[in-house]
Amino acid sequence: MPDIPNFTQESATVVRNEPVSQGVYLMRLESPQIAQAIQPAQFVQILTDPGLSPFLRRPFSALRVEGNTFDIIYDVIGPGTGRMQNAKIGDTLNISGPLGQAFNPPQQKRILLVAGGVGLVPLAFLAWQHPNRRSDMVYLMGAANSTRMPNMDALLPQDLTRHLATDDGSLGYKGFVTELMKDHIIPNDTTILTCGPHPMMARVAAIAAQSGVPCYASLENHMACGFGACVGCVVEYKAFETDDRRYRRACLEGPVVDAHAIVW
Repeated sequence: MPDIPNFTQESATVVRNEPVSQGVYLMRLESPQIAQAIQPAQFVQILTDPGLSPFLRRPFSALRVEGNTFDIIYDVIGPGTGRMQNAKIGDTLNISGPLGQAFNPPQQKRILLVAGGVGLVPLAFLAWQHPNRRSDMVYLMGAANSTRMPNMDALLPQDLTRHLATDDGSLGYKGFVTELMKDHIIPNDTTILTCGPHPMMARVAAIAAQSGVPCYASLENHMACGFGACVGCVVEYKAFETDDRRYRRACLEGPVVDAHAIVW
């Protein structure tokens, strides 16, 4: 069982906070120690309700690092993210991290990145961090409609091949992003990395299994502490050596997991 990891706690300064699509915001935080350490799919825990809930934080993955700053994308869905939406340039947020296991570029030549909603973030970070592998990457991004699809030109490297899908067909392919996968899987030479809503990732994992290719998912489980103490984000595994290994903590042994190993 992994030990509670070492992590940094910093007072991060907001240097950018603006909408990128309907209800979705990009925030840039100046946080030197965390910016220098964080890797794709790792996350930070942000204290959004210091007056109401001084102990419970919200997890956010990094999109991109620039010097002593890093970007996050967040969906405004509750009071905590509502407070983040109202943060002004120069405000500070108490954050801790980096936490969790990172995505690593696979050995197979084709790297198929399948994202949905704010799940675009860790996959985009992987592309930013590994320019030497971008020619091997294909990025598939799905959203409900065009108003919920961010401007991907501003969020992804320009030399990254990408295809968009919207459920209603208002932008790109009409249908689920998972329907695009079959055209981009090279048998015996593709690894799929995915992040997004749970049903989407479950479908990605099923298609990967049918195609006989590896698949790794960055889980978006609800997390309270973020470092394994609360045991509130467990994931069930299909195979386990002992009963106490049937469920494992997504924050500690994830969020990146072998998508074929867990129970969706």
